[in-house]
Amino acid sequence: MNISVVVPFHNSEAWVEACIRALLNQTYSEGRCEYIFVDNGSTDGSAAIVRRYPAVRLLSEAKRGSYAARNRGLQVASGEIIAFTDSDCAPRSDWLEQIARSMRDPGVEIVLGRREFPAGSRAMQLLADYDAEKVRHIFAGCPREQYYGYTNNMAVRKSLVDAMGPFLEIHRGGDTVFVKQAVNRYERGILRYAPDVRVVHLEMTSVGKWYQKMLTYGRSHQNYRRIVASRSLSIQQRLEIFRRVAATNKLSVLDRAKLSLILAAGMVHWFTGRLTGMLES
Repeated sequence: MNISVVVPFHNSEAWVEACIRALLNQTYSEGRCEYIFVDNGSTDGSAAIVRRYPAVRLLSEAKRGSYAARNRGLQVASGEIIAFTDSDCAPRSDWLEQIARSMRDPGVEIVLGRREFPAGSRAMQLLADYDAEKVRHIFAGCPREQYYGYTNNMAVRKSLVDAMGPFLEIHRGGDTVFVKQAVNRYERGILRYAPDVRVVHLEMTSVGKWYQKMLTYGRSHQNYRRIVASRSLSIQQRLEIFRRVAATNKLSVLDRAKLSLILAAGMVHWFTGRLTGMLES
């Protein structure tokens, strides 16, 4: 199957070359691939870096916002599968191969993969393991109101995009709105979590950066829940996920304490983000 990869970027010169190289080193050989990078108003050297790679198609989108940039890429994408990642992510070499493997099931329309963090920090490894288990838990049977999307590691059939329409061009959460509306329109079985579809989120090098993301996610949750029904995980669900991570990875008492403290502080940041969203509305 032919696959189009769409990557928006804005002032990403620190990461974009690593992203490009990871994509050009893909092992996928069962069909044609195209790589579409969309400049969303960069003022640094990001676009110049992309231009150095003739195998990458460079577009631009004047309307600010990553979803406007992704929609620009969708306008020219020719693949039957559209794979999305971000310019600060480096897909594993078998990323497209694993996406294609999941998409061989004709009932699968959306694939979400695993997001990892750069090696070197035990705390970030714990967070990556927790995130992977959280995603698995949600898509293993949680209510649809708890579903979400993330376009730094997501693939969609072009036919579904044609049926659903492009991403809603909001500041954050357009991927979650797309996933929720697709699952509500069809059935939850169209979505598959595939943990072997992996990318490394290069920017996430510290717990502090993760806390910043939690603020952003809380704020976006408060905003997109006005558009689609959304419900966060309960304390009981979070404890169940924590226990499974601890058991599966055989965490020491120290690691359990470390992870629990990081997650607790992360929830404070997430709720602070929600409060910010409420005050802005």
